[in-house]
Amino acid sequence: MKKYLPILLLIIALSGFVTPQQEYPVPPAAPGHLFYIQHSNNHNTFVYDANFTSPKKLDDKEPVKVYRITYTKGGIKEELNPMQRKLAYGIDFKKTGTNAFDCTLAAYPAKKLSLKLHADGKPYVTVTVNGKNIVLKKMFLLVNKTGTSVIHIDFYGKDSATGKEIKERFIIEK
Repeated sequence: MKKYLPILLLIIALSGFVTPQQEYPVPPAAPGHLFYIQHSNNHNTFVYDANFTSPKKLDDKEPVKVYRITYTKGGIKEELNPMQRKLAYGIDFKKTGTNAFDCTLAAYPAKKLSLKLHADGKPYVTVTVNGKNIVLKKMFLLVNKTGTSVIHIDFYGKDSATGKEIKERFIIEK
């Protein structure tokens, strides 16, 4: 039996019972929390929160605050370093209306995100993946061992048309 255990574990992993992000920590809930990003090389998490100047009013100059939770150092909250901000996890935005912004992540500016507020003042981000509009909750990046190339991105959230939980995979074309 011991000799077949590795084969059995491989079959289970390939059958979809084990996903890369199992046992990854979930960042604590915070007011204005939008979404977070995790990747396959470690459990460190990049968190995106709405930045308000007053209740129900997003900051026009910086509508999103980004930070990371470094779980490899015990879960401490840290600012992004300049390289992370400029090349990977930083966010650019363009105001499109009152409390409305188009956003892009530094690492992949071709994928557009949209930040808005519900009538109740709660912020949310939407993204279109594979023709489906998703209210984004998290992204998981499958990256190469050195972290220099993304193979695919799994987008998790709610389908904006049905309200049902959804996961869509976006393959990065090379």
